[in-house]
Amino acid sequence: MTDVTLSVIPEGLLMALTEDADRDELRWQLEERGEMQVLADLLEPYFTNGGYQPFDASDANPFVGVTGAPCIAESMDTDDEGNNTIVGRLWYFPSYMLESPIEVLIEKGVVIWSKP
Repeated sequence: MTDVTLSVIPEGLLMALTEDADRDELRWQLEERGEMQVLADLLEPYFTNGGYQPFDASDANPFVGVTGAPCIAESMDTDDEGNNTIVGRLWYFPSYMLESPIEVLIEKGVVIWSKP
């Protein structure tokens, strides 16, 4: 899977493709597997080490308000009943109804996730 780097900036969270990114592979993955799976795959090296956990706000676990936007939590805790709680900061993709953050990443090489 394509590698990304993450940087916290004043505007939010900057996600950037690495130099050796395969944009054609990323397009194929998006078509075959969908946005949330591709986002999870891109961020797996981060969240398996305790940071930058992607989630779909429309699942309401954790509840972040009335939105269906894809989100990234700085970290996430899960209790014994499966309820998720954000630990730290939260970023979301506000224009999710008009464009895909993964498509923006493919086209521009970077995408900014906004602070709520």
